[in-house]
Order: sequence, then C-alpha cells, then structure tokens
Amino acid sequence: MGWLIDPDEQTVLVYLPKQQPEVFDEPEQALPVPSFVSELSLSVRSVFGWLLE
Repeated sequence: MGWLIDPDEQTVLVYLPKQQPEVFDEPEQALPVPSFVSELSLSVRSVFGWLLE
C-alpha cells in the first residue's frame, strides 16, 4: 500500500496491491490504512489539516 499526497489539489492517490490506484478527494472520505494499524481512522480532511497547519 502506498499514498501519493498532492497538497496543491488536496487529493490522495492510494495504491493497493494488484488494484488500480484510487483517488480520494472528498474531505470526509476515509483513507485505507494497512492492517497492522486497522484501528487508525484517517480522512482526507484530517491528513490535509495536519499538512497545511
């Protein structure tokens, strides 16, 4: 799994194994996280809230 974060467009491109990349661009969209941190809940808004402070 990987994330490509674009702060200018405020989008997160998520790469999952054996799948096409998926764009997350809605503030309330929940981002997928690796299974070892499954209790972690992140949204697009929360990621950019941290980055753009």
